[in-house]
Amino acid sequence: TKAEHKLQVALLESERCEEESKHQMIGLQRASVLQIRYCDRVRGQLAAQEDKAGRKKGTRFVGDGLPCMLTGDAFVAQVITYENAMEVEAREKEMRAKRRAEHSEELAHWKMEEIEQKERNQATRAIFEAQKAEWE
Repeated sequence: TKAEHKLQVALLESERCEEESKHQMIGLQRASVLQIRYCDRVRGQLAAQEDKAGRKKGTRFVGDGLPCMLTGDAFVAQVITYENAMEVEAREKEMRAKRRAEHSEELAHWKMEEIEQKERNQATRAIFEAQKAEWE
């Protein structure tokens, strides 16, 4: 009947609208996820930039233009602290270089082993193919 047909058309229209709403909601959720990821990345970059800006490039012990007593306790303590920090930094740099060299050696060793393993696998495959051809 006409009434059933109208109701059927209205139902289809309603389902189409609901499906369209679902797709719009999914699109909004995707955009939200992308925005969150972008904000997290930018927040990390900003924190790194602020951290880098906060670090002092060089330490000036006497830089205000005023006379300073170079044997004063505060100045001597500042120099000792600076020297200790430089020693620690040098040790850390050596350790990083040593770790990097060890990693390079291990990587070269691993690559050699991988090449040998691939050669063994190739030989095994060749033997298998020969036996398979013989069998057939």
